[in-house]
This record gives sequence, C-alpha cells and structure tokens, in this order.
Amino acid sequence: MTEAVIHMEHVAVQIGKQEILHDISLNIESGCIVSVIGPNGCGKSTLLKAMSRMLPGSTGNVYIGGRDSCSFGRKDLAVEMAVLTQFHHIPDDVTVRELVRMGRFPYRTFYTIASAADRIYVEKAISAVRLQHCADQLVKTLSGGEQQRAWLALTLAQRPKILLLDEPTTYLDIRHQLHMMNVLRHCKDKLHLTIVIVLHDINQALQFTDAVIVMKNGRIIQTGRPQEVITERVVKEVFGVRAEMFRTSEGRPTILPVGIYQTEEQP
Repeated sequence: MTEAVIHMEHVAVQIGKQEILHDISLNIESGCIVSVIGPNGCGKSTLLKAMSRMLPGSTGNVYIGGRDSCSFGRKDLAVEMAVLTQFHHIPDDVTVRELVRMGRFPYRTFYTIASAADRIYVEKAISAVRLQHCADQLVKTLSGGEQQRAWLALTLAQRPKILLLDEPTTYLDIRHQLHMMNVLRHCKDKLHLTIVIVLHDINQALQFTDAVIVMKNGRIIQTGRPQEVITERVVKEVFGVRAEMFRTSEGRPTILPVGIYQTEEQP
C-alpha cells in the first residue's frame, strides 16, 4: 500500500459561529495528484488551509509524513510543503526572478546570500512555467495568468515534497491551463511530488489527476479514482447539474454539462 503523506483525523474548522468543515478524515497518498472538487462555498479552500496548518483554530489532527503538523517549525514545514493560494499580494518593486528566489527561504539564513544551488533551482522553476522571457520584469506588470505562473514558480523553487494549490488555473486561457496541468504532471513524475489541487474544471480532474475528493457542505462526499467517482449521478447530486459522459477520440473520459436541475430557490 502506498504511504500516506498527509493524514487527517476528525478535523473540523469553525470560523465565528459557523462550522466550515465537519469531521474530515482522509489520507493523501505519496506521489499522486489529488484534485478537490465541489460547488462554491463547500469548503475546498478551507480543506487546503487545514492541511497546511494555516487555520490554527481547527480541531482534530493533521500528520505530515507521519509527524504531527503542529511539531514542525516554519522552515521545517516549508521544506515539506508549499502552498499556492488563490489571492496574492503583489510586491511593487519585485521582478519575477526576485519573487521566485523567495521560494528558497527554507534553505537560507537571514545573512546568507543565494548559493549556486539556489540560482539553479530558481532558473529551473522559471523555465518550467515558461516565464524566461519576462524573468526581469516587475511582477505587477504581468498579466493575471503570468502572475499566477510566477507564483507557481516560487513554490517549485521551494523544492517541497508536497504542493497544495488552490485553483492554479484561474485567469489562464485554455492553452496555459493545459500547460499548467502538464507542468504539474511533470513535477509529480520527475520530482516525485505529491500534489493536492482545488479545481473547478471537472474535466481537468478527470484527465490530469490520480484521485479525487468530492466535497459538499463542508463534508467529503466521495473519494477515489476520478474515472470511477466523477459520474453523471455525482454531478447531479453535488452540483445540481445534468451531464453526459463520453470519450474523446483518444479514449479519454469527458463530462459535458447540458442542463441545470431546478430547485425551489430557482425561478
């Protein structure tokens, strides 16, 4: 059996008086890309924050590589795990290369300068997301899609064992969405990364990920292989959408939304 690099036991998250996650228990296996799908507001982003210890008020236990996540120091945890959130503060006077270089902070002290290894990993990360042409441009001058790729490069330069990505294809056109997903597959295969990725595009989950977590109302509804979990029935129950499954000319499973099931709240 493949080793679980993230293990969650009865995790709940409450913000104010509202409980966002309810009794979450799951295993993330090593060397997989795991997608998290579900309707808006179901707790997908909160799940990633709970995994990465960004929500200290949560209850339950999270283990990283068999070790209680609360026992990690900031730099120790950064060596194990990198997180790419949906929203970022864009520094005013930082170039792409300087931003990506920040990903090397777990391996340096305040007084040390960048090593040869640091420089190599930074350039490899920039190349992986195809931003060599604007490596010396200010991040704030880039398009939204280019900025997203720059932040991904920062996490790759960090060289973690686990990547947690919250909607990394946001703001990207179709071509760059596909490139982003291919970059992640390459990182999984060549760097042996474990990747947990929140996705809105169900077909990306079907075609690019090894396992899927389906959420609704702060709970995990189902987990498993995407081809087995993402069905017309699940799409109906979770999203309230009528969909049809078919296969492409290459034999890839694809789901096509064709209608919305009416509810009492809808006209």
